Amino acid sequence: MKLTISPNRVVKGFEGESLMEVLVRNLIPVQNVCSGKGSCGKCKVQFLSGLPEPTQWDLKHLTIQEIEAGLRLACGVKAEEGMEIKEILTANFDRKEAILLNMRKVNLDHGLKKVKVRVPKPSLEDERGDWDRLSCELLETFGFETVSIKLSSLDKLPTVLRAEDFVVTATIWDNQVLDLEAGDTTETLFGVAVDIGTTNVAVSLVDLNSADVIKVISLENGQTAYGADVISRMSYARENREKRLQLKEAVSRTINHIIKRLTDESGISTNSIYKMTVVANTTMNHLFLGLDISNLAVSPFVSVTNSSMELGASELGIEINPEGRVLTFPNIGGFVGGDTVGAVIGTPELLEGGNHILIDLGTNCELFLITSQGMVACSTAAGPAFEGAGITQGMRAKLGAIEAVTLDKDGVEIKVIGDQKASGICGSGLIEAIEQMKLAGIINRRGKIIAPEEASSLPSQLRARIRPGGKNGREFVLSYGGNDGVDVFLNQKDIGELQLAKGAVCAGIKTLVSMVGILIEELDSVVLSGTFATFLKARSSLEIGLVPNINEDKIKAVGNAAHVGAMRALLNRTVFEEAVELAKKVKHIELGGSKAFTSNLMKSMYIERTK
Repeated sequence: MKLTISPNRVVKGFEGESLMEVLVRNLIPVQNVCSGKGSCGKCKVQFLSGLPEPTQWDLKHLTIQEIEAGLRLACGVKAEEGMEIKEILTANFDRKEAILLNMRKVNLDHGLKKVKVRVPKPSLEDERGDWDRLSCELLETFGFETVSIKLSSLDKLPTVLRAEDFVVTATIWDNQVLDLEAGDTTETLFGVAVDIGTTNVAVSLVDLNSADVIKVISLENGQTAYGADVISRMSYARENREKRLQLKEAVSRTINHIIKRLTDESGISTNSIYKMTVVANTTMNHLFLGLDISNLAVSPFVSVTNSSMELGASELGIEINPEGRVLTFPNIGGFVGGDTVGAVIGTPELLEGGNHILIDLGTNCELFLITSQGMVACSTAAGPAFEGAGITQGMRAKLGAIEAVTLDKDGVEIKVIGDQKASGICGSGLIEAIEQMKLAGIINRRGKIIAPEEASSLPSQLRARIRPGGKNGREFVLSYGGNDGVDVFLNQKDIGELQLAKGAVCAGIKTLVSMVGILIEELDSVVLSGTFATFLKARSSLEIGLVPNINEDKIKAVGNAAHVGAMRALLNRTVFEEAVELAKKVKHIELGGSKAFTSNLMKSMYIERTK
């Protein structure tokens, strides 16, 4: 059967599939926090034709306005011939590119060599084999001490040699010929740096001859179809090997899809990509490699390996040059993975002396602290609220998301990505909205929305936006009649979700700092890492208690530092070696069962500046 994604994409569905399964298989992004169980209400799609009757899940999670506007939950709809849904908009890539394209350049020493070789032609006087004559030229002309060749390259050597009159280009890594091309192709040498996040996957295409970042694209991790967070995916992967490999295939498909877009839009052949560096948290690293996560899921949280890996692209099903090298960053321990190592490498000023804490904000939040006494790191499960999941009208940072909020006596001013009507609210908008609601007196320090009759001191424009709501408690309207005619609001449950997330981060900071014997005010910097963190205001982070009270000037946002670290290691092999050594020196702290963390968590739940 065929289904249409308006305006012009047609996808194929199979008998018995849900609409969710069709979207996932065709790499069409759709939010799915509950792994298709119908409990999260996030996988909303809008029908243009073939509208089915609302299911019990639709009636439970969607408003009357949404149902009348043709919205349904994809997990509850059986795919049928002729259905047409509105295009599901993907992330706003320019937002991310602006951060990553400003990365600090590094010395170019990526470890690959691409050399043009003019090979002597065979004759009755010179009957050496093709590889013998090529290897001799490589040793004598280019100064290699030794050189070997992959069997795949040896197999095509006779054809390639004779295609351009015995002029070939050899691509060499660690004195081994990875690939051979006819003629002179030394100008086409590329690499990709990959950041596998729990929610999103970002890939940058880099010219390894010039160190120029050509383009960066980020898309939703295909694994989100099997659960929004690390815990749900680990649970799915532990059921059997087949499901574990489904998750491996899902993230590989996402990476390959992004690479194809990058190369198509840049006019570059995937075969000319010879190197990939990968940063990921421990779970994502294991699922990318297809490794068993059974022992990582239970205390004492033991991984299959914390070491860095070097593999061939074909081994992993990655669609670059089949012999291209894929290098994964090492994990530190527990759930603190290569993304934390990458973030530190991507923020080299952290290693220049002083007391610094780096917080990589996301579904799984990692913290890295460096002092004169050494380096420690831990992780804390912030949950998906920062990514918009778990929030009634939460969404990722894409077109239509409220990303900034200001309240005053005249009402509410919002900033929406794409300058259009609001569809929902993303993480930065959520934090600003709650900060502004607290400062205005709409919520108290416990996060409770006050009743309208108790809000006599509020300006009438704000008081009118407080309404009873349903089972999720009172609501505060941020935007009336947004996209699809649906109001965008925050309710009591949403505020509670944010309190849990920010409380876990703040408690982790307090616990880690106290463990090394310093005070919060002794920190020289608090560095917020991650694309989401880039759009947070320092004041908002302090006012809601995401970060303990500290001089505002010490709070710095560094963008997606983990991805920048992957790019720096892509361009310079010494940087990758430094990352490997760094991971060995960091002490992992397990917060599970820590009485200090539990105590700090309880004290960090309030919406206020906290010590």
